[in-house]
Amino acid sequence: MKADMPANESMVLIQPQAAYQQGYRAYVQAFLKAGERPPFRYELALRDFPAYLRHIQEDELGIGIDPDSVPMSVYWLIDGSRSILGSSSFRHALNADLQDLGGNIGYKIHPHERRKGYGTLILKLTLQKAHEKGLTRVLVTCDADNIASARIIQSNGGVFSSRSYSEKYQREISRYWIEL
Repeated sequence: MKADMPANESMVLIQPQAAYQQGYRAYVQAFLKAGERPPFRYELALRDFPAYLRHIQEDELGIGIDPDSVPMSVYWLIDGSRSILGSSSFRHALNADLQDLGGNIGYKIHPHERRKGYGTLILKLTLQKAHEKGLTRVLVTCDADNIASARIIQSNGGVFSSRSYSEKYQREISRYWIEL
């Protein structure tokens, strides 16, 4: 295990589950309190957690997704105390928007849990999930000025591909390919 990786063996990547509803609420609230955008569909999770779980399952199977979307798996990095340390989403394919911004994998780390190696760990574990689904190469993007995210991607084998300004998202994006 690399020196910057968390040593806690009880950390695992799971799919969202009802047993973690309170932990997920706390996770979302931490982003809101920090003035940051919480993970995708957080509003539904706060309003109707069972419906949120159904949507996550349907997204993975490609059921009822928007024609401009792709099937997506969602995972949570948890520890033994039912705390959610981070979340990741793995898009099973790329469309034009995901090639511009988002790529195959996105991840967020709890605002109070950053700089502890969890970003590197969650990307590593999500890459394993992508490999299990049959992907041989994935695109991971980050804002060009997000040095921490670029380091996480590179430490997981990311090879810089390009940088460009996204008119749609009004920011410069760096793209990295990772061979699985």
